[in-house]
Parts: sequence; structure tokens; C-alpha cells
Amino acid sequence: MTQDLSKYDFGGLERHPANILRLISELEGSYQLLKYMGFEDDMHTIDQLKKPYYKLYFKTKKEYDTNNK
Repeated sequence: MTQDLSKYDFGGLERHPANILRLISELEGSYQLLKYMGFEDDMHTIDQLKKPYYKLYFKTKKEYDTNNK
């Protein structure tokens, strides 16, 4: 059985809508932990990091849906 490990290289994971959602999920989880622990400045930093990925997700999702009808 051969495994393709190239997805673990830098830039090796496809920018598929599902993968972008995985990233957003991780950022949301970090945001919540920071909130519960009272790290307000870091919370705002993560919030700023999330915004471009949400935009990328909606753009990528729209393109994906258009190309896979």
C-alpha cells in the first residue's frame, strides 16, 4: 500500500472548500479558547485572521459549485 504524503508538504493540500472550512474551524476553536481564558487582544487577532478565510471559502465554494454542476 503506497501513501501519497505530498499533501503534507508546504502547499500540498488542495484549496478545496472543505479544507478551507477545516482551517476556519480550527481558527474558531482557537478564538473560543482565547475568549474563555480571557485573552482579549489575541481573540481580536484571531478574529482578523478569520475574515479573509471566510471570504476565500465563499469564493472557492461558488467556483466549485459552478464547475461541478
